[in-house]
Amino acid sequence: MMTKEQFETRTSWKMTYAEYVACDCTRCSREDCPHREAYRRVPIVDGGLGLCPNLKGFDSRR
Repeated sequence: MMTKEQFETRTSWKMTYAEYVACDCTRCSREDCPHREAYRRVPIVDGGLGLCPNLKGFDSRR
């Protein structure tokens, strides 16, 4: 997993680092999540559908 500094300098994601950590499948304990490693888990701000259950509580409509 990337550090905050790596995330900010090496990616062009518009999501926050906290959202990145929340929807990072390598840290997720949900083994049979239908959104695992799918682009639809990514927040709406970056073109995904924001369907990752770990993103609940984040404003994904920015």
